[in-house]
Formats: sequence, C-alpha cells, structure tokens
Amino acid sequence: MPTDYTHAKSAPVIIIFVKYRDKFLLVKRSEKMLTYQGLWSCLAGFVDDDKTIEEKVMFELEEELGLKKEDVKGIKKGDTYLFVDEKLDREWIRHIFFAEITNPNIKLSWEHSELVWIAPEDAKNYETTPGLHEDMVKVMAL
Repeated sequence: MPTDYTHAKSAPVIIIFVKYRDKFLLVKRSEKMLTYQGLWSCLAGFVDDDKTIEEKVMFELEEELGLKKEDVKGIKKGDTYLFVDEKLDREWIRHIFFAEITNPNIKLSWEHSELVWIAPEDAKNYETTPGLHEDMVKVMAL
C-alpha cells in the first residue's frame, strides 16, 4: 500500500513536461484537485512506494492523458530539488521529467479540465502553478 501524501507537509512528487513536436502540453487543474485548482500546469503526481519513479512517470502519462507506452518516444530525468510553497505551508520534493510523445490525441482524466499545446515562450501568458516557468527552462536544456 503506497504512502498517502495527500495532507503531508512534505511530499515527493513527479513533475512531467510533455512535448509533441515543438509544443509543450499545459493542462488546467480541475476544481476536484486538492491544490492549485484552476491553474495551468504540467502533469504531476505523488511518488509511490510500490512503483519505481520511472514506472510512476509512465503510469501518470497513461492515467492522466490516456497514452500508451508506444505513444511515448522517450523520457528523460531532470533535476530533483526541494520546492517550498509558503502559501500552502508545504514542501514538494520535485523530480522533474521530460516526456516526448508521438501521439497528440490526449484523453484528459478528471484531474484536468482543459489542455493546450504551447510554444515554451507562451507559458508566461497562462496563470500557472508555482515553479512551472523555472522548471520548463530546466527541462528544455535536457
């Protein structure tokens, strides 16, 4: 049984930037989410004890976007670092990933209400989750 980090002050999370051709995916967090409702984000999820971190990345791509393994061209791991959100009084141990896909036909789960494919420089035009812009810069260097 995986650890439940839902209300933990400090939690390990994966942050997944998804790219198709020259565009990055932003998804709008649904009102059903516990944090950051209505903000634009990349994919994110708690790190599970019962999966390797790489298995969790693929799980999130399948669960949140409806993608299959054959839709994923490649996955790269970026930085891992501590992100403190003082507004929420929470710490996120962020494991950054970059996934390039071959199939842009996304089926959003309940976690997101909308999606948009953008050029990286257009992210500034969206109200995003904390740290998204800085993480996107890091992931583009992978």
